[in-house]
Amino acid sequence: VALTIVVNTCDAYSDVLDIFFHALHDHWPDCPYPVVINTESNLYSYSARVHNHVSSTGNDDWGERLRFTLSTVDSEFALMLYDDFILEASVDQKAIDAALQILREQSDAVVTYLINTSLPLAEYSQSAQFVPIKSKAQYRLNSAPAIWRKQALLDYTAAGDTPWAWEVFGTYRTWGDGKVFYSPNPDRAPIYPYNYSKGGAIYRGKWVREVVDVVASKYPLKIEWTKRGFSSDVVFEKRSLGWKAKFMKTGFNMVGLKALHFVVSYIKDKINGQ
Repeated sequence: VALTIVVNTCDAYSDVLDIFFHALHDHWPDCPYPVVINTESNLYSYSARVHNHVSSTGNDDWGERLRFTLSTVDSEFALMLYDDFILEASVDQKAIDAALQILREQSDAVVTYLINTSLPLAEYSQSAQFVPIKSKAQYRLNSAPAIWRKQALLDYTAAGDTPWAWEVFGTYRTWGDGKVFYSPNPDRAPIYPYNYSKGGAIYRGKWVREVVDVVASKYPLKIEWTKRGFSSDVVFEKRSLGWKAKFMKTGFNMVGLKALHFVVSYIKDKINGQ
């Protein structure tokens, strides 16, 4: 098997997996790839292999857990998904094949993203299906649905990483390494179509109503929606100063002084009113 689908979840998000697998089987019924669920201690009966890993400290370590999950995957490539990436239309299998072909043929290519990442791209022709992302783009390392060369993903991930810090600070691990990151031509339809306006079906721990309204009556789900609540019903809250300080500490632990790239970028965005 050349490719394995890795579904990243955690015990606290176990309620979204039922939606994920209903949508996966609905919109990708002929999916030819094995599926692995990367999780903590929960067990599931979905058509997938469950890989459990609990850190020796007792606290969930996302980076360590992802590395352990990938170490159990035999294929050279991994299609990385998160549990709340709920399919809303058919997956473009021909485009998946084309993305894999790029990685097979180009030894310096490490990832092909499957949605428009909105990242700065190199110049490209309208006929191009995939386009290289500029080498020093912020968020070049991204959690968007993507086919990864498994070894590269391992190289870019370390114990102690969190999903948010991995995108921000982990990106600096990629700068200057000569590897090529591909994004789909932004003028084409998504290859893995899901509603990513807020990242998926869950935003800051709450359901995204625009996503779950689509599936609530479509699939035989037994979910108590009010238990988690809806993000649209909650007043937006800025990240606390304590959260930001902890985030920066994680960044310095990950990449040392390279974390200052984020500080500079953050200040520039504030000056520009972003």
